[in-house]
Amino acid sequence: MYSNTDTHLTAEPLVQAQEVCFSYGRHPLFKGVSFTLPAGSITGLLGKNGEGKTTLLKLISGLLLAKGGSLTVLGHSSRKRSVPLLRELYYLPEEVQLPATSAVQYLDGAGQFYPNYDATLARQLLKDFDVPPTNNLRRLSMGQKKKVALVLALSLRVPLLLLDEPTNGLDIPSKSKFRQLLVQHISDEQTVLISTHQVRDLEQMIDRLVVLHQNQIICNETIARLESTFYCGTAAEAPHVAPLYSEPSVWGEVVMTPRTPETAETGGFSMELFFNALMYNTQAVLQHLSQPVNDTLTPQAPLSL
Repeated sequence: MYSNTDTHLTAEPLVQAQEVCFSYGRHPLFKGVSFTLPAGSITGLLGKNGEGKTTLLKLISGLLLAKGGSLTVLGHSSRKRSVPLLRELYYLPEEVQLPATSAVQYLDGAGQFYPNYDATLARQLLKDFDVPPTNNLRRLSMGQKKKVALVLALSLRVPLLLLDEPTNGLDIPSKSKFRQLLVQHISDEQTVLISTHQVRDLEQMIDRLVVLHQNQIICNETIARLESTFYCGTAAEAPHVAPLYSEPSVWGEVVMTPRTPETAETGGFSMELFFNALMYNTQAVLQHLSQPVNDTLTPQAPLSL
């Protein structure tokens, strides 16, 4: 069975969930979910629709209360929603509601609650996103409103940032700009947890991956660990290794296989291919993840499929 082998998790975790249970009325969603999230990471949270990604973010932020178990965030119980905790985390929902004020007024007003809010950075980010700072927010497009919400999230400089589908509503150039700005302005002291169903939007940006499947967390690993464990690339470059998963592409058949000395210097890593493989061949993929790390099998670069 899968078990996390990441030694970084031996440090004090930023988020620690133990046997968390939650249900909507009589419909159970989580039955004993346990996981830890280390400080200083940008983590992607993946899962099919209905697996509970948004619910998990709301539980961490205290917007929803667990029916059982414990959830400790930044040393505080999330269910108490204490002022010290709320000053140190920010949850950005998928759909944002903004007041009838200017972007600058909204940002400065919301930022008053957070001790590390950077008004100078907020104005620079508005410029980077090409959002007019003085226009009434109600007159902006949905994409522009989403940019304002993202500007607030980045300029608060909170230790824990929870982003639910942050690229929804953005056009392709804006998605690229968001990825650049996130990597540029998130410090090593901050932790970001990003929920998305658009796997490619997280590629090249995250250093850890958490996967929800059948309402359980089945994977919580660093990208480096996944890269050293699995080969993602064309079938032609791994002819002697049985694939854990394969699919057609414009380059021919692409596969995910266990990484071997034969594939140590070829291919790369595709988060989308890994996620598809994990959904299709769950037990086999988790079995390989449970094996000891082989540091000699390191890929050259991530793969774009």
